[in-house]
Amino acid sequence: MRLNKLLRLSSIALISLTLSIALFLGLQSRPTTAVQKPSILAFVALQREGSEVRSSLFTINANGAARRELTPKIEVSSTFVWSPNGQQLAFVSGDTDIYTVNADGSSLTKQFAGEFCKAASFEIAWFSNSQKLVFARSCDGYTSDGSGSQSLYTSDTSSIKGTKLIRNLEVGGEPPKTEISSQFYVSPDGQQVAFVKDKHIYKMNADGSGMTKLTKSPGEYTSGGSELAWSPDRTKIAFWLGTYPKQQIYTINADGTNLKNLTNNSQNEVYSVKLFWSPDSSRIAYYQGKAGDAGGEQQDIYAIDINRGTAQNLTQKPRNYNAVSWSPDGKFIAFATGESNNQKLYTMSADGSNLTQLAPRLNLSVIYKLAWSSDSQQIAFAFNKNPGDKSNLYVINRDGSGLTKLTNNKDLNASSPVWQPQ
Repeated sequence: MRLNKLLRLSSIALISLTLSIALFLGLQSRPTTAVQKPSILAFVALQREGSEVRSSLFTINANGAARRELTPKIEVSSTFVWSPNGQQLAFVSGDTDIYTVNADGSSLTKQFAGEFCKAASFEIAWFSNSQKLVFARSCDGYTSDGSGSQSLYTSDTSSIKGTKLIRNLEVGGEPPKTEISSQFYVSPDGQQVAFVKDKHIYKMNADGSGMTKLTKSPGEYTSGGSELAWSPDRTKIAFWLGTYPKQQIYTINADGTNLKNLTNNSQNEVYSVKLFWSPDSSRIAYYQGKAGDAGGEQQDIYAIDINRGTAQNLTQKPRNYNAVSWSPDGKFIAFATGESNNQKLYTMSADGSNLTQLAPRLNLSVIYKLAWSSDSQQIAFAFNKNPGDKSNLYVINRDGSGLTKLTNNKDLNASSPVWQPQ
């Protein structure tokens, strides 16, 4: 009897020991899960300090946590750009100066100190190594007798070589100083610059070398305020050609070859002249209006295949559209539509199918910009619910779930969200 009891106790002890060893080994061999880096947004916001209102640059996690002000005591415009490695931001201050700052708010550095410039506008691009900036400054010279200028600069952000003026062209005035009639449009990698001069499209390297006339016939290449749009792969430039609003979409290779009329429709009319390249540089989205619709209330979103020259009406419901934005994977397009004080937010597949309304309960004011996350899963946007209210920053999943309010209109008036590169 006693022997049987001892044998049972020994068996139980052995089983327990075996299970303990197995559990220990299992825990030891279990793969460790890497801590996922939080998705971060940068945005500009107005905030009140006593009796003064100042615009500043902020970052915030996509869940609303860890809000950080990067630019205390510095006035920031809506023009700012993340470096390709996501470690720095370059921004414009006071319409005159350009700064860089680390994503954690350290190393705030003035890269360029400019003088007063009428109706100043900037375009900024980073070199792929995240150590060099290229920026263009436009000073208005068309609305007064005084001349303006288009200036191009490069800046070594390591401060080894500082900032260098590459090209400065006087424009406008009475009589006109020169026939340059556009801004400098910087390629996505900061290596090249396109512009219109003497009714031709020109290109040059960012260091000022290699200026080349791309077009063979003079034309209205920037009519109606249209822009020269570099393809994401930097091999082509897209533009509207003709007298606004009856313009055609053209592309030309960056070396001046293969000029192509993509729309080739004499009845084509546009209201908003902006062109939106797909991330893979194969398609261009744009707004096309109905004949005689001067207010842009009867337009659709189209996409054209640049190789086939075939255009597709994606929305097929004439309305007022804005804030068109391709997802980084090129599979989806987000946009806003409706009256200025009652807009709706949508996504659709790149072929126009699977139309999905996002945040239907929100009564949105005008949304000018939508920002996709790097993984194409989330969209950031800002709006004010009622005219005169402060604008708040939101994030929502692509399928319409997970609406998250990131800012509180009690202290900030947020705008211009941009996701940190991953």
